[in-house]
Amino acid sequence: MSTTPAQPNLLQYPISDLYLFPSYMDRAAYLAAVGTQAPPFNPALPVKEWVDPAPGGQPYLMFDASASPTYTVELAIPASAAGAVNLPGTYHYPAYAQTSTDAQMVGPYGSIGPVSPATICLQADAQTLATEFTALYGKTVTVVDNSAAGIYHVVYGTDPRKQWGLQVAAGPIFDFAQEFIEAAAEFGVGAPGHWTLASNNGNPPTMLPGWVQDPQVTDAPADAVTLPVPIRPLLPNEQFQLVPPSNPLFGQAAWMVVRTDLQPAITLAEIQQLVAQYNAQPGVTAIAIA
Repeated sequence: MSTTPAQPNLLQYPISDLYLFPSYMDRAAYLAAVGTQAPPFNPALPVKEWVDPAPGGQPYLMFDASASPTYTVELAIPASAAGAVNLPGTYHYPAYAQTSTDAQMVGPYGSIGPVSPATICLQADAQTLATEFTALYGKTVTVVDNSAAGIYHVVYGTDPRKQWGLQVAAGPIFDFAQEFIEAAAEFGVGAPGHWTLASNNGNPPTMLPGWVQDPQVTDAPADAVTLPVPIRPLLPNEQFQLVPPSNPLFGQAAWMVVRTDLQPAITLAEIQQLVAQYNAQPGVTAIAIA
């Protein structure tokens, strides 16, 4: 959740101490912290490792080493993007699970048994398929009520799903749209893919819709931008500073937040060096460290 970080009582501290939101290095870190996997990675958007739990489309203050002299920028981010991470890696699409129904097949002597869930779907889902198949066939595809009728017929209960079929203009009729819905979920619900027409080996109808899996994009493009984590504004006694490593032979300089109202504490080694320099001067009374 969003917080206003307190000022550390230190001479210098990492910029992460100014972060308004938690940051997640990768999908594993997000899963461990949140308990659910991150949304599928969208390579068309910047990599984003943080989440605003209450986004409003407002601008965010961010550290930018190239934005001298303030080293900060303000960036407006849509609420839909601010409220979710965008992390490279594999998304595990959930397996399709059929749900039971209270619809019954009824004959002359009463109920025969429940209708198969593999034959029923919502009308809206059938209409989505009809729209996709219209583009596929180049002909209008309409949704039709294919409920069994006559001596053996379907009696629907509280389940809003029905036996919806699809009719291709001057072409085939498909009894159950649900069969295609389940086919599209073969590799997981929502997994990327597309419909294509495949040969029916000379049998009518000659061409049948088939679902083709598309590869999942899991790597960020080489030129991908990573959005910095929003920070709180600097206080009057703080400034950004490029701090060299403690050992110049190892490590690299890093941007830090430095307290301008605190002075670095002098170390014993530095005191000893100062004393030695003093004692080395001619005509002085030598002093010792007690």
